[in-house]
Amino acid sequence: EIPVIPGLEVAAFSRPAQIVGGDYFDFVHFRDGAYGLAIADVAGHGVAAGLLMASVQTALHTLIPLSDAPDEVIGRINEFFCHNIHMTTFVTLFLARFDPQSYTLEYANAGHNPPLHVHTNGTVAPATWLRPTAPAVGLVEKFVVRNRTLTMAPGDVLLLYTDGVTEAINPAEEEFGVDRL
Repeated sequence: EIPVIPGLEVAAFSRPAQIVGGDYFDFVHFRDGAYGLAIADVAGHGVAAGLLMASVQTALHTLIPLSDAPDEVIGRINEFFCHNIHMTTFVTLFLARFDPQSYTLEYANAGHNPPLHVHTNGTVAPATWLRPTAPAVGLVEKFVVRNRTLTMAPGDVLLLYTDGVTEAINPAEEEFGVDRL
């Protein structure tokens, strides 16, 4: 269910490439009540990817309410998955903690497509990519996840997406791509 977050308009859409897929987004509250925004993508397609993503969902719903920081959650999930999937696949995961009082977004990005932050105040670059701050989950046993903080302003846009958007192909066999995004 899409949350009502004071000061934000939130919209979400998902259409799997097959009946079952490995893309996922969700909204879960952190321990201190801040809003959690998650988007993830399992390498691969079909039932196997969907089953692994169900485990990611369970881990997020278990760990986020016990934490106050995205990097802590992603680090714990990586510990679980490295020992369970034996580095045979991976999951990209972007996890953010939004505080509506300060309009700050604290995030960690484990190899996921960089969300696009479009600024409207004109004092900074018109758009910023929220690049990965760690490798994808399941690729390496021990890694350092770093949080980054972003202050949003009224009118800003934050676009989270999976590679299903940028790799979509039109009838002329052209990818949608990052430039069109």
